[in-house]
Amino acid sequence: MIPMRLLIGGSPCTYWSIAQTVNRETEPSGMGWGLFENYLIALDKYKPDYFLYENNKSMSPAIRAEITKRFGFEPVNINSKLVSAQNRDRLYWIGKRNPDGTYIKVDVEQPEDRGILLRDVLESGVTWNEKAYTLDAHYYKTTGVFNPKKQRSYSRLMAAEPIRIGTIESAAKNADFDSQQYRGYSPDGKSVTLCGQGGGVGAKTGLYAVPFMRVPEATKQGYVDIYPGECVDLAQEHSKTRRGRRMAEKNNCLTTTCSMYEYCGTLDKPIYQVKDGYITIKGERYEIKLRDGCYIIRKLTVRECMRLQTVPETYIFPVSNTQAYKMLGNGWTCDVIAHILSYIPGISTEPIEVLSMYDGMSCGHIALDKLGANVERYYATEIDKYAIRTTQHNYPDTIQLGDAFQVRWEGWPLTKEATP
Repeated sequence: MIPMRLLIGGSPCTYWSIAQTVNRETEPSGMGWGLFENYLIALDKYKPDYFLYENNKSMSPAIRAEITKRFGFEPVNINSKLVSAQNRDRLYWIGKRNPDGTYIKVDVEQPEDRGILLRDVLESGVTWNEKAYTLDAHYYKTTGVFNPKKQRSYSRLMAAEPIRIGTIESAAKNADFDSQQYRGYSPDGKSVTLCGQGGGVGAKTGLYAVPFMRVPEATKQGYVDIYPGECVDLAQEHSKTRRGRRMAEKNNCLTTTCSMYEYCGTLDKPIYQVKDGYITIKGERYEIKLRDGCYIIRKLTVRECMRLQTVPETYIFPVSNTQAYKMLGNGWTCDVIAHILSYIPGISTEPIEVLSMYDGMSCGHIALDKLGANVERYYATEIDKYAIRTTQHNYPDTIQLGDAFQVRWEGWPLTKEATP
């Protein structure tokens, strides 16, 4: 059986995105348009039965109008928030090839809202936003310092870790009991497992509602007391201090009966206090949706970002976290792509040959896997060595074609006549 041909891809939106504050292209010309033209040339030479093209909704009206003119129909606008915990608004043109070589639109409905929130994808901690801001390829650059003045950006891609504030009295007498069920955190911490014998260990201690009391902080200069309402920004107060495990000054007290509590957080980041719906940063108060308590605020992990993009837990990144963040930011929300492709007749029953332009980490292949598609051959144009390494690790049969600009060459191997 001759396999169905499918062309997928989204030319890099760097030049068109509203996030591009310098030399943003707003007319159908320049490097961004040249990258898109590579896709058009592939569409003409490869002659797929179906195609899918994706790009950023924030492109200028002039560029959107010209792309629509070239394809002959309007795109469908889908926000990833319907299937994931991420706000990611994108345009998708999906078409079917007619016998005369023209393309007609494949009608796609909006996916059902799954009600997934940012808190649902966290490995630990809590969050103050229902949905994450759009993940991009520059997320790796953020140091993870919380900035409430930029709520529309990376601060909405962070999580809060409640600080440990105590240990129940019986545990203080035996280090073997220094485990999760004996520890107390801020009020946003999870309670211990309930059981039929009274609610579980610590169920009647009130651990999860104790206030953040006086905490001595060990520094090179001695101890610095933090009193109620004075959770300080340690990065500002003691930027050169090595911060690790802090113990109470008096008798290594670990009990909630003592006036001072142990702090066992990882103090490589500032501690912030939340009180009455406000967070205090450098003396200024900002509204935030967290319960009263003290927190460390961190950036999302690679795995949490995978979940934002609905990438399977089994997907492997044989590269650094920096490169993984980049690929995920440049990638597709896989469940959105799977939803769109599901409207192609026979996508899950017929053999398929795929050409993926600007393939990245092969999110298109992941989406096809989610549909149970029979991918006989998968060609990819990509130049990033880390993306190629990651793709080949997860999909070793992928045929890498190199630079997308090669599609312009005479005798390009995937013309209709030359393809095996």
